[in-house]
Amino acid sequence: MALTMAMGAGAAFALVGAAQAGVTLNSARVGGADVAALGTFYEAAFGLKEVNRLTFPGGIEIFLNFGDSVDAAKASKSAQIVIMHSEPTGAKDPVPHLIFDVTDVAAVAAAVKAAGGTMDGDPKPFGNTGLVIGFAIDPAGNRVELIQRPPAR
Repeated sequence: MALTMAMGAGAAFALVGAAQAGVTLNSARVGGADVAALGTFYEAAFGLKEVNRLTFPGGIEIFLNFGDSVDAAKASKSAQIVIMHSEPTGAKDPVPHLIFDVTDVAAVAAAVKAAGGTMDGDPKPFGNTGLVIGFAIDPAGNRVELIQRPPAR
C-alpha cells in the first residue's frame, strides 16, 4: 500500500514547482487521546510498523511507516504517519484525512473493523472511473480514505 495525498489541479501544479525546489512530503499527522492504542490500530489495520517513539513530559509521539519488517519500515524513504496526543474536538470535517492506496479495499475494510475502527458505509465504485473508494474511521475519530485503483491493462 502506498500513502497518497489528494489535491486539486492548482495545488498539484504548485507542488510540481515545490518538488523542483527540493520540497517533498515528510509525514502526515493524526491525533488521539490514547496514542499507543491508536498506533496499535494503524499497525493492525494497515500493516504499518513503528519506526520511532519520542517521549515528552506530556506524552508520546509515535512514527509509523510501511515495510515487511520493522527494519524495512525504518529503511523506507516513504512519508511516515505520526501520531501524537490530542483531545477530541468533535469536529466532523470530512476534508483533512489520511488517504491510502489499497489493492483490496474489502480486505482492508475488514482489517479496519477487526482492529477496532469503523467504516462509513461500504466501499463503493466512484462513478465510471474504475476506482472503488471507502472511508474508514479510526478509534480516535480520524477519517482514512481507502482508494482501490482498477487493475492495470
